[in-house]
Amino acid sequence: MPGQPNVVLLMTDHAGEKAMAPGGQCLTPNLDALAAEGIRFRRCYTTNAICSPSRASLLTGTYPSTHGVWDCTHTQQKEWLDIRQHLVHWPQRLHDAGYRNAYFGKWHVEQSEKLKRFGWDEYDTDVQGARVPRVKGTEVVLHNEGYRDTVLTAEAADGSEPIRHPAIEKGIDFIRRHADGDAPFCCFVSMIEPGGALVAPTQFMSMYDVESVPLPASLHDDLLDKPEMLRRIRDSWSSITDDEWRRTLASYLAVITFVDHEVGRVLDVLRETGTYDDTIIVFTSDHGQMVGARGIIGLGLCLSYEDVYNIPLILRAPGMTDGRLDSDTLVSMVDIAPTLLDLVGLDPLPACQGRSLRPVLERTADPDEWREAYAEFYSQRFFYTQRLVWRDNWKFVFSPGGIDELYDLADDPDERHNLAQDPAHRDMLIDMTKRMWRKMREIGDEWLFNSDYRTMRTAAIGPHSIEQE
Repeated sequence: MPGQPNVVLLMTDHAGEKAMAPGGQCLTPNLDALAAEGIRFRRCYTTNAICSPSRASLLTGTYPSTHGVWDCTHTQQKEWLDIRQHLVHWPQRLHDAGYRNAYFGKWHVEQSEKLKRFGWDEYDTDVQGARVPRVKGTEVVLHNEGYRDTVLTAEAADGSEPIRHPAIEKGIDFIRRHADGDAPFCCFVSMIEPGGALVAPTQFMSMYDVESVPLPASLHDDLLDKPEMLRRIRDSWSSITDDEWRRTLASYLAVITFVDHEVGRVLDVLRETGTYDDTIIVFTSDHGQMVGARGIIGLGLCLSYEDVYNIPLILRAPGMTDGRLDSDTLVSMVDIAPTLLDLVGLDPLPACQGRSLRPVLERTADPDEWREAYAEFYSQRFFYTQRLVWRDNWKFVFSPGGIDELYDLADDPDERHNLAQDPAHRDMLIDMTKRMWRKMREIGDEWLFNSDYRTMRTAAIGPHSIEQE
């Protein structure tokens, strides 16, 4: 199809929208400039709080209950965990339409690591993170008896050359080589930052005053109305001091600022090569993470909070020049695939469970159709299962083996007051539970929907309550 736009998708690992929210402490000038010409969705939600399931959702436009990736690919036997082969990935659509596709950085989607099967012409999955040397003796370390020590953060050692991200370098090279080609290109750059140990290059760490970084409001909460699993996890973090939390949080913000700088380099190359105005540009993350919230660093398990599930999504398409901050539309990771295919004029994926955001971009969408989001969590390492539903400012978390949670995010954005057991909010609890059952029925999430067994009846109201609808 003549005149099809290029596609550049830039993804981080562990970067939450809550940490990056406009007006906050995190410095992201390049992403702010991109959003000023496109649209930033403040309420985009991942489909799952760990890497592999969320990335598989991004590529297939389906929920984990459909694509079959329910845990991280390196943690389970292949017979137990791999992406379902009948599903079409959106890069395959682009490849078949004549695009030159490249993927650089963290893959973590399935176990073969043979990306050509999924529409990628070039790829390098070994260039995951930037190598930032540490100053020995400056580490903040989590010690737990019988477990390996975990480095949370450290000071970076100064080097003679600026630190460059290897996946970004690969992406820039690919764009330069294909900018003047006869075919459109698609370049996906996947950075591991700010996952892992938080060590920011000195020039970015120096932008933050560690002493002025505010501690999370929930850092010292007693968690009495939260799942018992969360309290057990938090106990292992009791040795970390408030000063160490400030250093760690400042490092998290500084690493995101480094990522922003590297994103800016890609945007500069698009401008230099004359392809910027002809390119769909997307920035997102597979999930966020808690950094001190409830006294924990982490994601997955019973960590169902906005720090983890609310992810950044910035999109700029050809013809967009005026920026827009959208705080009302509830968007899901599964919506990215149909949006990209719609914007380049290709057929949708046959099994897709998401929806194109094009009507939202063009201001023709019915707001009532974009008021809900849904996520699934499948017993990471067999520890804990959850389902999540958002409806407007309400959020419900079903934990069949623990404590359900209900929050009014408008009044309680830090999710400190669980209303699930409050009789005054019983009607909302029942309403949100029914919405969960409806979504399970719609997408075929039968694992929990068919939980009629006599010892599994732990929801406030069961799935048969929606039979007559």
